[in-house]
Amino acid sequence: MYRIGVVNFEGDTSGWTQFQAQMPSDWELHQTASDEGAVFDLLILLENKPEQTGEICGQLLQLKKELDSLIWIWATAQNEMNRMVYLKLGADGVMTDHLKLEEWVLIVSNALRRKAMNGQHSEEKIVSKNNGGGLVLNIRNRSIMVNENDEIRLTNLEYKAMDILFQNVGETVTYEEIYKAIWGEKENEHRKVYRISNLIFHIRKKFEEEIGTSKAIRTVRSKGYVLTV
Repeated sequence: MYRIGVVNFEGDTSGWTQFQAQMPSDWELHQTASDEGAVFDLLILLENKPEQTGEICGQLLQLKKELDSLIWIWATAQNEMNRMVYLKLGADGVMTDHLKLEEWVLIVSNALRRKAMNGQHSEEKIVSKNNGGGLVLNIRNRSIMVNENDEIRLTNLEYKAMDILFQNVGETVTYEEIYKAIWGEKENEHRKVYRISNLIFHIRKKFEEEIGTSKAIRTVRSKGYVLTV
């Protein structure tokens, strides 16, 4: 089953209704916001009118940094310039009236299967401690399995943060090391700490919601974080 996220920037969605009726049985459709942080195999950004182009471009740039999902634009306007802009910004494709729905579904389904196959060939990183529990960092799903039962889904940035903590389990990972592993760009110290703290906050929140505790990630004051499982 593939998780398909649909971001609607408001407007006429009559064309989208047609797609819903012909959606493949292994596509699980979810209405979502682009900044919601949920994990999807495919994100579809609905362009209902030309005036939304600027907003969609901004969201596309941000999503490409944070997510590992396929991203398609569903465009109602037949604007070649806009299509070229979306593709140059990293969209995997643009759906317009020039592309038949059945053909589009086949193209995207093939891409989803290739993505899934590539994920299957990646190794899972496993860390377990003597507290009677264990964590599995799942590369394919960009998620964490807790005691083989509970799955915590992560955004691409959250996954990168957990990856470096897993690599150094039981040891303090500094703000500088985390920032370099995730972003790698120059930034002032205050901004670095803020961005990392905000990211860890959202990861801890997901731990709390799924398993009732976030103690696995401990803050080392003025230095960084340590994974203590």
